[in-house]
Amino acid sequence: MAWSGSSAPIVRAGSISLDGWQTVVNNTVVFPGDTRTFNSYNQPSINDAGLVVFRGRSSGKPGGEPSSGIFTRDMSSAGQPLSVIATRAMLAPVPSPLPPGVTATNSKFNDFPAIPRIDRRSNTVVTRGQSGPTLEVPSPTPEDPTATTRVGTSGIYTNPSGPLAVGAAITGNLPGFGQFQVPGTTPGTKFDQFPGAPSVTDTSTVVFKGNWTDATGTPQTGVYWRDVANSANPVVKIADSNMNIPGSETRFGSTAPPSAAAGKAVFLGVNNEAQPTLGGIYMADLSPLPTLNSIVRIGDVAPGFAVNSDNTFTRLGEALSYDGRYVAFWGGVGSATNSLLLTCPEDGNADVLEYCMLGPDGLPGTGDEFDNYPVTVPTYQGIFVADTQDGSVDLVASTWGSDGFTDFVYWGFTGRPPGVGGGDDPEESLELARWRSTSFVAVDNGMVAFKGNKGDAFGLYLGSADAGSLLTIAEMGWEGSLIDPSAAGMGISALGIERDGFRNGRIAITASMANDLESMAGVYVVSTVPEPGTLTLVGMAVTALVFHSRRRRR
Repeated sequence: MAWSGSSAPIVRAGSISLDGWQTVVNNTVVFPGDTRTFNSYNQPSINDAGLVVFRGRSSGKPGGEPSSGIFTRDMSSAGQPLSVIATRAMLAPVPSPLPPGVTATNSKFNDFPAIPRIDRRSNTVVTRGQSGPTLEVPSPTPEDPTATTRVGTSGIYTNPSGPLAVGAAITGNLPGFGQFQVPGTTPGTKFDQFPGAPSVTDTSTVVFKGNWTDATGTPQTGVYWRDVANSANPVVKIADSNMNIPGSETRFGSTAPPSAAAGKAVFLGVNNEAQPTLGGIYMADLSPLPTLNSIVRIGDVAPGFAVNSDNTFTRLGEALSYDGRYVAFWGGVGSATNSLLLTCPEDGNADVLEYCMLGPDGLPGTGDEFDNYPVTVPTYQGIFVADTQDGSVDLVASTWGSDGFTDFVYWGFTGRPPGVGGGDDPEESLELARWRSTSFVAVDNGMVAFKGNKGDAFGLYLGSADAGSLLTIAEMGWEGSLIDPSAAGMGISALGIERDGFRNGRIAITASMANDLESMAGVYVVSTVPEPGTLTLVGMAVTALVFHSRRRRR
């Protein structure tokens, strides 16, 4: 049965339109080093020059386990090939030079657990990688003075000089690896894990969240940076859970993975992740002794909210997009909430799916399952943009406005299943799978691309604090060939964008399309184009661009 869906006329309005879609990769492309084609993708990142980086997987059959890896493609000109950054078939890098007595084990990558990101103004990519133990180190005992231990199963990897190098590692407790130890605590303390997606800026500086355990056995967390231009450079602390939240006597209880650009980093830090009452979004220079500057705080009055007097930020999103001046973020306003029931996903890691359906005790019907899981979200939510130069915070889109948005929060059941762990990566250092929420925003020179729901439908949209209208980038149900000619007769069924997905006028997304018989998915790029202020109708169903008139409330 052929798909019958909606298309839309091209409408160019205000000062921005979109100029045709380019396919970076789709399900017709053969996975490098494999005979199978790509099958799935995570949200891409893009730099100012148009270089796209993405994580992709092949289909799983025939041939057993799917191939997986990190790839780039230059979209600034036609016909450029895919380049391989890392795959499961490649050896995981080790620090260089290695201390005496330490040898590489030649272990391969086995997973890339977060989206890769790219420096705005260079081709440097950063990614997390999991592997078998990469190093064999001396661990002599009285019984066996030649005994060794294998370590090093998790790291942050980056390529400022071309080949992948180690940006951060969990070996800071070992002799000769002091550059990787946790700063600001007992010397020789190692990181346990690097949650979320690290960021990269200024060609060689990685910025990341790190979890670690102090000398008393208490879990700790923080945000850090390291310049990998010199292999001896140490990790530098930006903030951690032993620091007071600025303006208070309360310590950070939670820090989120940062975003970085132009020698600065931004991150969310609060006293309590589940019920924050203190903290906010902070910016810091990437200097030896960073100072935190507040951008927006829990309890600040939300701009553009005039529904009632319960008008302060009660929630702030972890996923921040930062271009060196502007910060785009999600915010929840007031105490009113809506209740949701979350159902376990149908696709993904089989052990994680089983854990979701059965719960910790592994038995059905005992009440500890994560299926039909109740959560609440703020009734009043918005997408906001902050200008770090003049200190202003403005509304871009909201659930209380006239555009029909009902939600900007998306949920996934992610983490490790029970029984996963081992090596020097203790099981307790890898969080058990649970429901996690996020929002999707990307900022470029004050313009914000974001994902939003309108009832049961969703889409990607573009707006700014100064615009009087929103541009629809793509929506659920649109004809797939508007984005990818290979998806003719299929409706758009999924869309994704991430923090580094909008740079220098180019927007990079993921999209999936399907009908009753076939499907297509891929990574795609579209450019924004300045236009005269006169509204011009220029055609039908070539690219689905719709501007919605709206009044911005501040």
